[in-house]
Amino acid sequence: MLRRLVVIPFGFLFAAGAGMIFLPLAALFDATTRDVGLGLALRALFGDFADAYGPDEAAAALGFVFWAVGVGVCAAPLAVVALIGEAAGVRASAWYIGATGLLAAAAPWILRAARGSARAGEMTAAEGRFALLFFLTGALTGAIYWLIAGRGAGKAPG
Repeated sequence: MLRRLVVIPFGFLFAAGAGMIFLPLAALFDATTRDVGLGLALRALFGDFADAYGPDEAAAALGFVFWAVGVGVCAAPLAVVALIGEAAGVRASAWYIGATGLLAAAAPWILRAARGSARAGEMTAAEGRFALLFFLTGALTGAIYWLIAGRGAGKAPG
């Protein structure tokens, strides 16, 4: 029992951290996500927002957006899947990899639906690229978590 109390948080932190590193690096290698991210960063740092609030506030807001995306794609889906997996004693890699990837890919649409947006079911081509990137990031975090902690889920103490 004590071993699980150490392995689970370590696996979660390590997997989420790896996802936080993978996500921006993978986004840089895809032309669509790189262009959209660069456009967002340039508008935030040098556009109307920066003119209205100043460069320090613009940089802080941009940092918050990147942090929120990282948490929403890397940490939150993994936390949900890991909690369900631990409670149900699921040891299958397909659960941790697939469910985390699907939740991460669906995160933007879940957020839209929660906010009651009329665009909850719509997807542009660029959003499809981001969904694939988010799925791959979630699958990576799920795989790392499974390697560290998921294989021992539900085992009797002993």
